[in-house]
Amino acid sequence: YSVNCGIGYNFWKDYTEKEISTNLLISLKHMKAEFNTFAQEAGSDTLYDSIMNLYTSVSTLQRDVFNMMCNQNWYVMKPDTPANVSKAYTKFANMESELS
Repeated sequence: YSVNCGIGYNFWKDYTEKEISTNLLISLKHMKAEFNTFAQEAGSDTLYDSIMNLYTSVSTLQRDVFNMMCNQNWYVMKPDTPANVSKAYTKFANMESELS
């Protein structure tokens, strides 16, 4: 795939499907965060409902892209060690107790 990266420039870069998919996944994550903020600040229930419909659609697309990338072995989840899991649990448990 080639994408024209500049306005008025003859600059072309070849992007792999993995690069395009990664960019799409990152963009969808950012869109989801922005729609969440927008929905929470909506001035009416009608606007809130409309934004939440978009949020749900973007969430579904994000998950579909993530699953596709996992199926292509482009996004590999690796299990962590029990010691690191315990350490993370303790860290967040301590944070939670500080908030109580």
